Amino acid sequence: MLYTMHPKRIILPINHWRAMLAHVRRCTPEEACGLLGGEADKVHCVLPISNIARSPERFRMDPLQQVEALMHIDEWGDQLVGIYHSHPSGPATPSELDIKEAAYPEAAYLIWSKSGEEWQCRAFFMLPEGSREIPIHLEE
Repeated sequence: MLYTMHPKRIILPINHWRAMLAHVRRCTPEEACGLLGGEADKVHCVLPISNIARSPERFRMDPLQQVEALMHIDEWGDQLVGIYHSHPSGPATPSELDIKEAAYPEAAYLIWSKSGEEWQCRAFFMLPEGSREIPIHLEE
């Protein structure tokens, strides 16, 4: 099984937060993207994936890397907990395109956006009628 049902939160170890942030910064000004493997609501791994759209306004995961990442998640006995991407120029919420193209509705979508010089990250579930925010709990 590759994904889980809607958890009420995402538990994210600080080292995984930092790994995503480093990836997001490296990809700027283009959107970054990747997958999060784990169990229920807890993230166990961050798997950065190349954005073949090479755009500051949308992402398209490299299909081969995406399949390989999903296979790794499955081999480790984990599930697809989340999908992350960045909005280098904002907003900190899902775009209409993000909602429309959400391929894994059971996964949380983490969106990184820049506010001034600082990056922030928020988590959402994509639903046919829109998105619903859920909290991210960082742990050491």
